[in-house]
Amino acid sequence: MRGKAGRRDVRRAEAVFRKACDGNDLAACHELGALFLEGLPRDDDASVALQRKACDAGYLPACGHLAALFLTDGAMRIRVEKEADVRAAVSLAQKACEGGYARACTVLGNVHRKGKVLPRNHALAKQMLERGCDGGDRRGCAIASILYENGWDGEQPDKERAATLSRKAFELLQKDCAEELDSCSTLAAWHAKGFGTAVDPEKQRSVLRDACDRGDSASCVELGALLEQDKRKDIDGAVALYRRACDDGYGSGCGKLGNMHYRGLGVPRDDKRYDELLHRACDLGHAQSCSWLGTRFADGMGTTKDPAKAMALYRRACGLGNPMGCRDVGEALLGTDTHGIPSKEAHAEALRLLVFSCDEGDHFACFYAAWVHDLGVGVPKNHGKAEDFAKTACALGSGPACVWLKAPDRAWRPEWIDFVKPTKK
Repeated sequence: MRGKAGRRDVRRAEAVFRKACDGNDLAACHELGALFLEGLPRDDDASVALQRKACDAGYLPACGHLAALFLTDGAMRIRVEKEADVRAAVSLAQKACEGGYARACTVLGNVHRKGKVLPRNHALAKQMLERGCDGGDRRGCAIASILYENGWDGEQPDKERAATLSRKAFELLQKDCAEELDSCSTLAAWHAKGFGTAVDPEKQRSVLRDACDRGDSASCVELGALLEQDKRKDIDGAVALYRRACDDGYGSGCGKLGNMHYRGLGVPRDDKRYDELLHRACDLGHAQSCSWLGTRFADGMGTTKDPAKAMALYRRACGLGNPMGCRDVGEALLGTDTHGIPSKEAHAEALRLLVFSCDEGDHFACFYAAWVHDLGVGVPKNHGKAEDFAKTACALGSGPACVWLKAPDRAWRPEWIDFVKPTKK
């Protein structure tokens, strides 16, 4: 798994971890559960079952990982609707944090900071993030650094403390990359941004190249994207890296390779090959490819229009935690065809998914949520909520939302809302 016995071999790692887990090695169950979220095609149920097995037997990292899934992972948050499940996850995170698993402390701090799952609590967020950092979790150090840089909840910025924490985060990340290949693409990004270290594009490429050669497909894809964007473009090199990642079973690599076929860059332009690669990427758990493929079926691009198939693909993308996929599901459910779901239930689900996508930074979803509340599509009219969602959309970069907010009559232009039609009574 770490690429220390030659190149990384996720399938071999899966087989060995499974054997060890079946023999009641709790650390192996935990690692196997993590693979089902990262290295293998995503399987939330399998991951949760493995982490729960290890956690119930007293393995605290698994408890912390399970809590992080329910509290911070987009795909799991869509599925968790009961408050009791959230309380149980918080309890697990507290248990793991108190037991010395620093990552769980960071998770609690971030959840209290954002205020989406639990009420926002500035003091507790600060305490938990610092505790996570002190325990050796670089994420806690990094988040706390950014907050000190910008000023905690209205406090004066503390640049010196921010710099100290960012350097510590960088040092911890370097160690993580040496041990865990999954951390290397983040290390490369920090070299590019100059977070905790000097800006060094050459070091960024060096880290990605080394991790890619050791078998980290994510780093191969990141390096390929850099070769595409470079002034001295190396399209052939990018294609080779995407193909390597795809051949290793990494969905994003297949999606990127498909996109090259769609554009005819470094490979012949081939819509059929594009669709084949999107299918493979989606099957491997690459949510964005599922969403793109859904749009092709929805619009009849290269195939016969098939709204039902498009909806199934959008739902798959959404189930993988992709905000665009959830927004696509929401859009479809707001139309006259609610795909067999009673309109009241369809609109309730649509709004829930639009709000999720908005929370994840999708400005289209925020503006659509504003439309729903302003006109009362399946919910009581609420102009105050509509304005709040529109302000969020505008802040995230939605031009139409900014125009709507300034318009004295707050009229809705047809081109803004062509994704929906009023439901027939």
